[in-house]
Amino acid sequence: MNLKPILCACLAGLAFAAPAEASLPGPPPVAAGAEFIGHSASFRLQGTNGYTVGIYAFSERLDGKGKIDIAVGRKGDNGSGTFYTAPAAVSEDFVKADLGSFGRVDLAIHPSGAERKIHVKCSKVTYPFELGEYEGVVAFEGEGDYTRIDATRIPFQPPFTSFCGGGSGKGETRAPGLPGARLQGLSFTHGRRLSFQVNKNHPRRGRVPFSAELRERHEGIQIHRYVEGFAPGDSFHFDPDLRSAELSLPSPFSGSATLRRRPNRVTPSWTGDLILDFIGHPDVHLAGPGVYVTLTHACFSYSGEQGFAETC
Repeated sequence: MNLKPILCACLAGLAFAAPAEASLPGPPPVAAGAEFIGHSASFRLQGTNGYTVGIYAFSERLDGKGKIDIAVGRKGDNGSGTFYTAPAAVSEDFVKADLGSFGRVDLAIHPSGAERKIHVKCSKVTYPFELGEYEGVVAFEGEGDYTRIDATRIPFQPPFTSFCGGGSGKGETRAPGLPGARLQGLSFTHGRRLSFQVNKNHPRRGRVPFSAELRERHEGIQIHRYVEGFAPGDSFHFDPDLRSAELSLPSPFSGSATLRRRPNRVTPSWTGDLILDFIGHPDVHLAGPGVYVTLTHACFSYSGEQGFAETC
């Protein structure tokens, strides 16, 4: 399917803050009369166990070599998602991708030639959308069969998500005199990159924003898993002088971990049984050998639908 002048959302916007309502974004907009810049296909399917699976394939090359992104999320798991990225062949006639043990995509593209107008929510904008369908095979199975999709006929879907809402933003300031703290961890064990961070703007008050990412490869497939959200204030305790800290977060975390500054050591000790369940990869240890942490004075700021409970 050739790219057309459309209004669309970028891939970074697909964060699964509300997985059941998110959709895969379309390709970059093409100015009227512009030369060929690529082919694309995008659609969303309902997987098993309540997961939504969004698929976006794109190639900007004449030979069709490109990539496919598969984004998985679930309503109720706000702030969690997993992305799979693999090589793909994408033309105006077909989409093909070998996903190894995860499955495959082998679709013929059948545009109908008919169009209808699409209205973008929260705006006065409309754009023409071509009708048609994909026919063939779409099969995907997540690790441990946490979700699965099987489809043979898929109607074309408008490649945009809702633009309603004011959005959100976050930032951080670090300085020795601040009352808050940031605990940050990093690990490269098992051939993957694990990172996580928690903040609290006062030793005794305020919620605890948290985020974690796991990046790995399996059979040539790039996998990016992430979790973010807010935890109660008693999930993160630290001394005002940052000599020690304790972390015990709610689901999808379990267990706890303790930080202690060690005399004559550059890095603090970080021990415990703190575990995080990512989508498709549960029981990831966030403490113990190979996990390195830092604890610094910081102030975290957040703006959006959820107000931050404590400012610095």
